[in-house]
Amino acid sequence: MEYPRFLVLESSSFEEDAYPIAACWSIADGQLKDVLIRPEDEWQAWDASNEDRHGITRSQIEMVGETVLDVIRELSDDVDKQPVYVNEPYLYEKWLNTLYGAYGAELPFDIVPIAELFQMSDAELEEELENLSSNLLLDLKVPEERVRTCLELYARLTDAGLIEPYSG
Repeated sequence: MEYPRFLVLESSSFEEDAYPIAACWSIADGQLKDVLIRPEDEWQAWDASNEDRHGITRSQIEMVGETVLDVIRELSDDVDKQPVYVNEPYLYEKWLNTLYGAYGAELPFDIVPIAELFQMSDAELEEELENLSSNLLLDLKVPEERVRTCLELYARLTDAGLIEPYSG
């Protein structure tokens, strides 16, 4: 089975100058990749109050984060020009443009609202994800677990014939 590409990002803040600090995405075979992203030198904005939400500190990403260039290369290779399904397309497009724009690159893939794939409203989808994550003992606030829950929901709905199989 080929899986759609799901992406979850964490950002430095929700302000205009925010940038991505962590990413988790799925690849075609359903495996996950996750990275911390070392900010570019000019990316100084940081909202320390978000650390409680995502559990990531500025010093942590500066010490162990992957470079922006490495992240955009890996993400681009893994996505392979397929659509990427996200919860908040406006914010994700902004953050991804910041990421790719740091090296003068454009996004090599389309960003698609995840609800379109599942043929549900945002509210219906969130309820399905919450129910499933609860059954699987996963926490939707953890990026890896949110992507894993999306993959599981996709597999279950596809197996039940409720949505068409993804065909990249």
